[in-house]
Amino acid sequence: MKKITIIFTYLILSISTIAKGNFFIGGTGEISYIDNFVLTLEPQVGYEFNDRWAIGTGIGFGVVANSDAKVFSVIEPYGRFNAWNNNLVYFDIKAKAGFGLNDELIACQIGLTPSLRFRINEHWDVSADIGLFGAQYTHEKWSPAVGISGTNTGLWIAYRF
Repeated sequence: MKKITIIFTYLILSISTIAKGNFFIGGTGEISYIDNFVLTLEPQVGYEFNDRWAIGTGIGFGVVANSDAKVFSVIEPYGRFNAWNNNLVYFDIKAKAGFGLNDELIACQIGLTPSLRFRINEHWDVSADIGLFGAQYTHEKWSPAVGISGTNTGLWIAYRF
Protein backbone atom coordinates (compact mmCIF):
# COMPACT_ATOMS: atom_id res chain seq x y z
CA MET A 1 0.00 0.00 0.00
CA LYS A 2 2.86 2.41 0.78
CA LYS A 3 4.41 1.79 -2.64
CA ILE A 4 1.08 2.49 -4.38
CA THR A 5 0.61 5.71 -2.40
CA ILE A 6 4.16 6.91 -3.16
CA ILE A 7 3.82 6.11 -6.87
CA PHE A 8 0.42 7.82 -7.06
CA THR A 9 1.71 10.92 -5.24
CA TYR A 10 4.70 11.10 -7.60
CA LEU A 11 2.36 10.76 -10.57
CA ILE A 12 0.13 13.60 -9.34
CA LEU A 13 3.10 15.89 -8.71
CA SER A 14 4.60 15.08 -12.12
CA ILE A 15 1.36 15.76 -13.94
CA SER A 16 0.67 18.96 -12.00
CA THR A 17 4.05 20.42 -12.96
CA ILE A 18 3.62 19.76 -16.69
CA ALA A 19 -0.17 20.08 -16.93
CA LYS A 20 -1.50 22.76 -19.20
CA GLY A 21 -5.19 22.98 -19.79
CA ASN A 22 -7.17 19.81 -19.41
CA PHE A 23 -5.70 17.88 -16.48
CA PHE A 24 -7.38 17.83 -13.09
CA ILE A 25 -6.47 16.51 -9.65
CA GLY A 26 -8.71 16.11 -6.67
CA GLY A 27 -10.05 13.67 -4.20
CA THR A 28 -13.18 11.87 -3.14
CA GLY A 29 -14.80 10.32 -0.14
CA GLU A 30 -17.49 7.71 -0.67
CA ILE A 31 -19.97 5.91 1.51
CA SER A 32 -21.39 2.68 0.13
CA TYR A 33 -23.12 -0.40 1.42
CA ILE A 34 -22.02 -3.90 0.44
CA ASP A 35 -23.22 -6.11 3.33
CA ASN A 36 -21.63 -3.49 5.65
CA PHE A 37 -21.08 0.24 5.42
CA VAL A 38 -17.85 1.08 3.62
CA LEU A 39 -15.98 4.41 3.74
CA THR A 40 -13.36 5.09 1.06
CA LEU A 41 -10.97 8.02 0.60
CA GLU A 42 -9.02 8.39 -2.62
CA PRO A 43 -7.01 11.05 -4.41
CA GLN A 44 -7.87 11.32 -8.10
CA VAL A 45 -6.23 12.45 -11.30
CA GLY A 46 -7.84 12.82 -14.71
CA TYR A 47 -7.95 14.43 -18.12
CA GLU A 48 -10.78 16.32 -19.88
CA PHE A 49 -10.74 15.66 -23.62
CA ASN A 50 -13.37 18.35 -24.29
CA ASP A 51 -16.49 19.82 -22.66
CA ARG A 52 -18.29 16.46 -22.78
CA TRP A 53 -15.73 13.69 -22.14
CA ALA A 54 -13.19 13.02 -19.39
CA ILE A 55 -11.34 10.05 -17.90
CA GLY A 56 -9.80 9.65 -14.49
CA THR A 57 -8.78 7.27 -11.78
CA GLY A 58 -8.55 7.23 -8.04
CA ILE A 59 -6.23 5.18 -5.86
CA GLY A 60 -6.75 5.19 -2.12
CA PHE A 61 -8.00 3.12 0.79
CA GLY A 62 -11.24 2.02 2.38
CA VAL A 63 -12.50 0.81 5.73
CA VAL A 64 -15.31 -1.69 6.31
CA ALA A 65 -17.44 -0.62 9.27
CA ASN A 66 -17.87 -3.89 11.10
CA SER A 67 -16.36 -5.39 14.22
CA ASP A 68 -13.08 -6.19 12.41
CA ALA A 69 -12.75 -2.70 10.79
CA LYS A 70 -10.87 -4.10 7.78
CA VAL A 71 -8.70 -1.68 5.77
CA PHE A 72 -8.22 -2.30 2.06
CA SER A 73 -6.84 -0.61 -1.07
CA VAL A 74 -9.16 1.01 -3.61
CA ILE A 75 -8.64 1.49 -7.35
CA GLU A 76 -11.42 3.24 -9.27
CA PRO A 77 -10.98 4.13 -12.97
CA TYR A 78 -13.87 5.97 -14.63
CA GLY A 79 -15.04 7.73 -17.77
CA ARG A 80 -17.29 10.78 -17.49
CA PHE A 81 -19.85 12.03 -20.03
CA ASN A 82 -21.51 15.42 -19.56
CA ALA A 83 -25.15 15.00 -20.62
CA TRP A 84 -26.33 18.54 -19.79
CA ASN A 85 -24.94 21.78 -18.37
CA ASN A 86 -25.69 25.48 -18.03
CA ASN A 87 -22.02 26.48 -17.45
CA LEU A 88 -22.56 26.36 -13.67
CA VAL A 89 -24.33 23.06 -13.00
CA TYR A 90 -23.35 19.90 -14.90
CA PHE A 91 -25.27 16.62 -15.04
CA ASP A 92 -22.73 13.86 -15.70
CA ILE A 93 -22.94 10.11 -16.22
CA LYS A 94 -19.87 8.19 -15.03
CA ALA A 95 -19.00 4.70 -16.19
CA LYS A 96 -16.82 3.35 -13.42
CA ALA A 97 -15.30 0.23 -12.02
CA GLY A 98 -14.27 0.24 -8.36
CA PHE A 99 -12.08 -2.49 -6.93
CA GLY A 100 -11.41 -3.18 -3.25
CA LEU A 101 -8.24 -5.22 -2.78
CA ASN A 102 -6.56 -6.70 0.24
CA ASP A 103 -4.47 -9.73 -0.61
CA GLU A 104 -7.23 -10.60 -3.07
CA LEU A 105 -10.30 -8.99 -4.62
CA ILE A 106 -12.72 -8.38 -1.74
CA ALA A 107 -15.31 -6.14 -3.42
CA CYS A 108 -16.10 -4.67 -6.81
CA GLN A 109 -18.67 -2.27 -8.25
CA ILE A 110 -19.14 -1.81 -11.99
CA GLY A 111 -21.77 0.39 -13.56
CA LEU A 112 -23.11 3.83 -14.37
CA THR A 113 -23.37 6.58 -11.77
CA PRO A 114 -25.38 9.81 -12.12
CA SER A 115 -23.47 12.84 -10.91
CA LEU A 116 -24.15 16.54 -10.26
CA ARG A 117 -21.10 18.76 -10.69
CA PHE A 118 -20.90 22.42 -9.73
CA ARG A 119 -18.31 24.70 -11.33
CA ILE A 120 -17.20 27.06 -8.54
CA ASN A 121 -14.87 29.06 -10.81
CA GLU A 122 -12.61 28.38 -13.79
CA HIS A 123 -10.41 25.99 -11.77
CA TRP A 124 -12.55 24.36 -9.05
CA ASP A 125 -15.36 21.78 -9.35
CA VAL A 126 -17.39 20.12 -6.60
CA SER A 127 -19.36 17.01 -7.44
CA ALA A 128 -21.79 14.53 -5.87
CA ASP A 129 -22.17 10.99 -7.24
CA ILE A 130 -25.52 9.50 -6.25
CA GLY A 131 -26.37 5.86 -6.79
CA LEU A 132 -25.18 3.05 -9.02
CA PHE A 133 -26.80 1.20 -11.91
CA GLY A 134 -24.76 -1.93 -12.49
CA ALA A 135 -23.44 -4.85 -10.50
CA GLN A 136 -21.48 -5.41 -7.32
CA TYR A 137 -19.31 -8.26 -6.12
CA THR A 138 -18.78 -9.31 -2.54
CA HIS A 139 -18.26 -12.59 -0.72
CA GLU A 140 -17.57 -14.42 -3.99
CA LYS A 141 -20.92 -13.54 -5.57
CA TRP A 142 -22.27 -10.93 -8.00
CA SER A 143 -25.53 -9.10 -7.42
CA PRO A 144 -27.35 -6.24 -9.14
CA ALA A 145 -26.77 -2.71 -7.87
CA VAL A 146 -29.65 -0.63 -9.14
CA GLY A 147 -30.88 2.62 -7.71
CA ILE A 148 -30.21 6.11 -6.56
CA SER A 149 -29.60 6.00 -2.85
CA GLY A 150 -27.55 7.52 -0.09
CA THR A 151 -25.64 4.28 0.32
CA ASN A 152 -23.75 4.66 -2.97
CA THR A 153 -22.82 8.30 -2.61
CA GLY A 154 -19.53 10.05 -3.26
CA LEU A 155 -18.47 13.66 -2.82
CA TRP A 156 -15.37 14.99 -4.56
CA ILE A 157 -13.55 18.18 -5.30
CA ALA A 158 -11.22 18.76 -8.24
CA TYR A 159 -8.76 21.44 -9.37
CA ARG A 160 -8.51 21.89 -13.14
CA PHE A 161 -5.28 23.28 -14.63
